[in-house]
Amino acid sequence: MTTTVDTDKTSAAVPAVPTPSSDGKRAYDLDRAHVFHSWSAQGALTPFVIAGGLGSTVWDFDGNEYLDFSSQLVNTNIGHQHPKVVAAIKAQADTLTTVAPATANLARGEAAGRILDKAGAHFGKVFFTNGGADAIENAIRMARITTGRDKVLSTSRSYHGNTGAAIVGTGDWRRMPNEFARGHV
Repeated sequence: MTTTVDTDKTSAAVPAVPTPSSDGKRAYDLDRAHVFHSWSAQGALTPFVIAGGLGSTVWDFDGNEYLDFSSQLVNTNIGHQHPKVVAAIKAQADTLTTVAPATANLARGEAAGRILDKAGAHFGKVFFTNGGADAIENAIRMARITTGRDKVLSTSRSYHGNTGAAIVGTGDWRRMPNEFARGHV
């Protein structure tokens, strides 16, 4: 594999549309035909096609390597395919792939205990969600219930997700207006 770097701009050079003979071209064509990308002008989009990743590196179907400075939106901040994460996912998948919020599960209970051990004495429970925007929505709801206050402060160009209150809480002029997600400043 090779690494391509545009030294004039000090950023990784990202190829446009992959070559017609590659699996990258097929991945690109399927993506453009069937995937709606958030935060993007759909007609102008030419998404970077990733075939795999390891550590802080991703590669395309032609074998070119690139440093993943975004960590795939920060959800792989310990690196792609970290052996301990992969092993834990495989072990849990062999036991149970999902558990509903209304049920109890040993792995979730143990994880909550480990989180609370680090969180501090004034925390007594952990609320698990399916993803980041879901966590933001519930955090806003819990804060409003607990404090009785309505306003939510967001920093400029922050990103909190694409659900109703989360997108309005995003400090970006491109955010979608949502009359039902009140109180964001």
